[in-house]
Amino acid sequence: MSRPSLALVSIVLLALALRVAGLDFGLPLAEARPDEQTIAFQAMKFGRGDLNPHSFNYPSLFKYLTFVLFGGDFAVGRVLGRFSGQEDFLRAFFAADSEFRLLMRAFSAVMGTVGVALLARAPGKLWGSFFLAVSFLHVRDSHFGVTDITMVTLTTGAVLLAVELQRAGALRVAVSAGLVAGLATSTKYNAALLVVPLVAAAWSAQGAASLILSSGTRGKLATAALTAMVGGFLLGTPYALLDAGQFVSDFRYEMGHLAEGHYVDVGRGWMHHATATLPDAMGWPLYFLGASAILMSFFANFRLALVLFSFPLVYYVAIGRGHTAFYRYMLPVVPFLCIGAGAFFDAVNLRFGRVGAIIMAILVASPSIWRSVEADRLFLAGDTRQAMGEWIEANLPTNEVIVHAGAYTGAPMLQRNVPNQTREFEGKAGRADAGGFRKPDEMKWYRAETPMYDVLFLRKEGIDFASQLDVAEVLANPPPWLEIEVSGLRFYSEVAPEVQALATTRYELVHEELATADPSRATFDQQDAFYMPTDGFGAFTRMGPNLRLYRRR
Repeated sequence: MSRPSLALVSIVLLALALRVAGLDFGLPLAEARPDEQTIAFQAMKFGRGDLNPHSFNYPSLFKYLTFVLFGGDFAVGRVLGRFSGQEDFLRAFFAADSEFRLLMRAFSAVMGTVGVALLARAPGKLWGSFFLAVSFLHVRDSHFGVTDITMVTLTTGAVLLAVELQRAGALRVAVSAGLVAGLATSTKYNAALLVVPLVAAAWSAQGAASLILSSGTRGKLATAALTAMVGGFLLGTPYALLDAGQFVSDFRYEMGHLAEGHYVDVGRGWMHHATATLPDAMGWPLYFLGASAILMSFFANFRLALVLFSFPLVYYVAIGRGHTAFYRYMLPVVPFLCIGAGAFFDAVNLRFGRVGAIIMAILVASPSIWRSVEADRLFLAGDTRQAMGEWIEANLPTNEVIVHAGAYTGAPMLQRNVPNQTREFEGKAGRADAGGFRKPDEMKWYRAETPMYDVLFLRKEGIDFASQLDVAEVLANPPPWLEIEVSGLRFYSEVAPEVQALATTRYELVHEELATADPSRATFDQQDAFYMPTDGFGAFTRMGPNLRLYRRR
């Protein structure tokens, strides 16, 4: 094996190891990673024979892929005797969907690793692959069974194919680039901005002897690429046409949500991502180097840079206009910053030699390496919500009423009782994310050997949840059990002072599960209900909020 091949294998193995460590974090906790369970439920509903998702907040390709994963698991389980039939399969899903969501996460981890390998074909080659392999945000989100990493890998592949289209001017490459771009868009809508590099590549494409093609030929290449892109999108999201009314309604909602913000005002995305997201995602040295290299590339080779880097630039401008600024929104930009930094290290390698370049690369990437390792430590360390749930089940009688002061995302994993689950089911009646194929009032979907509880939450503005109580209701009629969460997430863990005072005057502390002695020492993505810091990991021993359970005196 040649030295470059051995280096690539080593980088890919490093990337995979970072992405599978702690892959089962939080399971079977429903909100261990928000949105996973929503996708899993919608994918499982396809088993009824209706392939219309009836919800287009996400395109449907990832849901179909998830359905295929679940179908494969069912087929293998039948052969191995794990499932006696469909009802047994569904019971396993409803009781604790750990293995199902682990399949989704494994798929993301593999796609994230594929994305690392892809960068070996980009300018910057192995250096870019190494930087992406250790980039904290990419490592973290490759643990999640949601759409982002799959979209990022497909987007990267589409741009690299666009670069090849510019170089070769071949019709088959135009079709391939457009198809992959369409599949990326069918995974997450923001990949639609790939039209920019596709058109740029077609209109600057070269033929034999590096000659610019005729305008007619370039027009045909652009038409082929864009037609293939539309085809790829409809291949993965066919009901965008077949259920156009619902598609347009949900798409408009997502556009409005981007502009309006998400619970916490972090300002415009342009500034927030530049000063918070990307420095945390990659570390300041790698981020600054990658951004500087992208800027310089337009002076060094404008034609190539226009195709290679137009997508992340246009994407940044478009996504940054709104006040919804999740860290994960910058994931599509990260590989291109790594390409830019990698191209810089190609030049460093020529000037200082391989050993010197490797040392410098490790130093530049060290903040991101540290964050990635620390994230894996927390993924492996467990979650306070799991621990509290286990303690409650071991110590509280079944069907007790527990009020959780905080967001439902911070509550422990508990089996809800039939009235509680029915309340939620009825509250979601007619909504696309409801488990409509489920009979929540039938005990066959519950684990009879496990205690069940009626879990209620303090009402939070903007959160749609049926099992909520107003602060006034809790003060007037204090529940037998009160649980209070504390974390660095200001909105999600905010608890009214009156409720905190109630806990000290009318209740006694019976149990606590702590993740940190001081949540304020860490930085969080304030809009995302994910209880892992993005910096300040050292203060944490595990994931989750600090949870304290009180019993009424």
